[in-house]
Amino acid sequence: MEKANDPVRILKKSTARKLLPAVSAHDNKATRGRSLLLAGSAQYPGAGILAARGALRMGSGYVMLAPQGVTVSSLENPDFLVLDLKKDSWQQQKFDALLCGPGFGVTAFTAEVIRELKARKVERVVLDADALTVCAEQDLFPLPATWIVTPHTGELARCLGVEAEEIAANRYGFVRIAQELMGCVVLLKGAQTLVAGPNRVYGISTGNAALAKSGTGDVLAGIITALRAQKVPPLRAALLGAYVHGATANLWKSRKRDLLSMTASDVVEYLPQVLYKLREGF
Repeated sequence: MEKANDPVRILKKSTARKLLPAVSAHDNKATRGRSLLLAGSAQYPGAGILAARGALRMGSGYVMLAPQGVTVSSLENPDFLVLDLKKDSWQQQKFDALLCGPGFGVTAFTAEVIRELKARKVERVVLDADALTVCAEQDLFPLPATWIVTPHTGELARCLGVEAEEIAANRYGFVRIAQELMGCVVLLKGAQTLVAGPNRVYGISTGNAALAKSGTGDVLAGIITALRAQKVPPLRAALLGAYVHGATANLWKSRKRDLLSMTASDVVEYLPQVLYKLREGF
């Protein structure tokens, strides 16, 4: 195992700017990509809504939310589409990228979705939260190389069968182990977010303790899914998603707002300003 002080390449603003999807006068909602989000449930209805809002803010032209066992009102959420899984199947929907997991439930259906996505060789998939627990319990690793997983320390500990304290003590070493086990891009959330591809581990230069709040990871998953729907390559999508997500917390602090007070909805609201500043070089 690599030691905790092994080198990590830090992603900075100048590089993050180059990863931004181009904006063209010829863009339309189809060219901006279709995101299908299997997220949210009766127990965690807000997780899917936060992910959907994050995907919209990150530019996805169409966002369709498909929660389990809960009805989400289109009148209250007019910016994204809602799929009723009791009436329609997710397989029949057109999508460019798919997210599975935030608040979706550790269920047999979640496992079926992941197995089918693998069998169908769907390229642009993001797995988070409950989907990762299912992968660990059902022995679904490795995953396709083009997929992205976004665990926090506790979720990665469950996937690797170790204690969370061990991972906290050697995040670099364990994210490398996770990437080898899972076979895809691994984004380890935490005090310094790490993103592991097959050849290198990257550290994210943005972010602070303001993001230590329920739901912020759901927004991040939606952001990354939107980037994949816009056909940003997997490693670049994970890097850029983590960078702009962290930058919302930096902006929050710079505006003299206390780190205890930021919510997941604030992350969504700050994204347009972060993206504008990044694109314009401020």
